Amino acid sequence: MSGIEPVGPHSAAGLYNINSVSTGMPTVRQVQTEPPPQVVPSAVFLRKKIKRDYGIEVLDSDVKFNSEDVEVIANTLEEIKKLKKQHLIGVKRVIKNQKHRLTIKKALMVSAGGAYDADSKTVFIFDNVPPEGIPEVLTHEVGHAVSHFNMEFEKFMDFVKQSGYNMQEFRRYFIPGNNLHQFGLKKVKIEKDKWEDVLERFSMKTLAKGQDIFGEIILELSRRKRHPSDENPLESFAWAYEWYINQNEKFKEIAERAALGGDSSLLGRFEFMDEEVFSDPSETPNT
Repeated sequence: MSGIEPVGPHSAAGLYNINSVSTGMPTVRQVQTEPPPQVVPSAVFLRKKIKRDYGIEVLDSDVKFNSEDVEVIANTLEEIKKLKKQHLIGVKRVIKNQKHRLTIKKALMVSAGGAYDADSKTVFIFDNVPPEGIPEVLTHEVGHAVSHFNMEFEKFMDFVKQSGYNMQEFRRYFIPGNNLHQFGLKKVKIEKDKWEDVLERFSMKTLAKGQDIFGEIILELSRRKRHPSDENPLESFAWAYEWYINQNEKFKEIAERAALGGDSSLLGRFEFMDEEVFSDPSETPNT
């Protein structure tokens, strides 16, 4: 048995240029690429402070907050925190969003400048809001959070009672002598001392539509709607919350003037805020 022939330039392998196969392969060069630049959010340190102090993230989306926006947000949250109430427990994120790109869900409470999603505890501030408008919008949306996470539902319905709303139930009745339509519907007012009997038919989400879960009981104002705050009870509460904080004296003056004219709904909203939302129980005199 002969030995194994070494591979060399004069061997069979060498004749076929096996040892130089690599010379015909393309050369692959390692190109050093720089990582994409990281976009640092405006006022990043102030955002971290807001997260640390209030547990709230200030986030950008398709549009971005600038430094002035973030500073106004911080100041507004500080003013709300000074009230010594846990009114921020229902807010985990404040996001700037372009109005026409926001996916509107039934769960959202939407106004001209912002929206609130109770499921994710998120406040949206739309891109059309200038820095000087942020306190009003943010406080309004915090008001929505308060109605969801700082109040029992029965207590919120007390606010609805004081705000000028009435319950109207569509009840079926028999129409004698009518062969085509033997049953009809008529609106019957449910007296406020009977509201407790039907509370289980309502939720915060159905109140946004001004009705119960079956659409058989509706909430109607005792007067004509005059303002976005009259749209539904949730908006009534959020507007009253914002007015009480930002325009307290003006709110009270307008409410008292309207009451003298026979409309006590605004005064009812003001008094509810004063007594139930912002009062200090420790200051209540013993009886």
